Amino acid sequence: MLTGQAARWWGVVLGVLLCTFLICHMLSMFTGMMRRSYALVSDIPEARIWVMDPAVEYADEPAGLPPTSLHRVRGVSGVAWAVPFYSGSMRVRLPHGAYKPVLLIGVDDETLIGAPRDLVAGDLASLRATDAVIVDDAATRSTLRTVDAPSPRAPGWNPPRLDVETREMRIGDEMTANDHRMVVSGVARLTPRFLARAVVYTTYSRAESITPRQRNFMSFVLASPGPGEDAAAVARAIEAATGLRARTSAEFSDDTYWYYVRTTGVVARIAMMITIAVVVGVSVSSLLLYLFTVDNARYYVTFKALGAPTSMILRIVAAQALASGAAGFGLGVGASALLGSVISAEAMPYALTPWTMLFAGVVVLVVCVVSAVLSSLRLLKLDIGTVFKS
Repeated sequence: MLTGQAARWWGVVLGVLLCTFLICHMLSMFTGMMRRSYALVSDIPEARIWVMDPAVEYADEPAGLPPTSLHRVRGVSGVAWAVPFYSGSMRVRLPHGAYKPVLLIGVDDETLIGAPRDLVAGDLASLRATDAVIVDDAATRSTLRTVDAPSPRAPGWNPPRLDVETREMRIGDEMTANDHRMVVSGVARLTPRFLARAVVYTTYSRAESITPRQRNFMSFVLASPGPGEDAAAVARAIEAATGLRARTSAEFSDDTYWYYVRTTGVVARIAMMITIAVVVGVSVSSLLLYLFTVDNARYYVTFKALGAPTSMILRIVAAQALASGAAGFGLGVGASALLGSVISAEAMPYALTPWTMLFAGVVVLVVCVVSAVLSSLRLLKLDIGTVFKS
């Protein structure tokens, strides 16, 4: 019946394909976007434990820690090393006078733990040079575009030259922050951020001198457990000994992820679009399979006239629904993965996970069940004589 009326069958498959595609693609884009929320944590794999103020809920809004926190963490049994880390928002001024917001990150002067490792220009050791900073690659082509010649300066207020031609920022270029000079010594490739901002790395001591004075400057203490130590157990030990909040990198990533899920309207919008996809898929697939069943009613009643039990008829309908669902599910997932690989970019994140495919598969199964039930109810009411007379 399916292959004998290919056009109608492909209509049923198309309904399931549309449902699967919308679910997979929307959830994959949502996952790709939300993975950026904890990019600060994932970009520092060597820091397996993050220590912070107990009030901190996620990575992008730290609260200052007193300087003694670092030594207290280092004194906890099971901690191999601990270093200071600063993360905070600032505005930098480019040579032509434009102001741009940046995320200023200060890493340990001695070990440079927390600094980016994937450099596309320059080297990590150059960060120790006078006034040196490392900027992220994406920002050099967008928000941190600069000019060859700085604007002339004169006493009083100097308006920015926003209409001049700009170029990509590169090593040796300068900018200022809080009247402190910054010289680009490296360009790094970073994970895109959920909140799009340029990222500027420098040493912890230089970040402390650049930013306005504050009583508690340190944002986090980055730590690692000793050999053979469990990171989660060491984190609990730090909490017990210091009263601070200590999270493993995986736990802190989850905290940040779910914070954005709870506090932004993205989840509600995605849920609404998925609901629309499910309704469309169920409606179209159920209607087309129902019409397909009605068109083949004489074959079903022929089976019944020959003595086929009702259970056999129901199994035929269920097999047709499952075959249509399997074909539509496979094509829908494939179409989503293909489109995602083609258009995936910084502005269009895409991450297809097994959980997304599992959820889509469950929804498709529900579509198949609903379609089979509606079609079966029609068949159970068919009268043999009426069908053959028509």
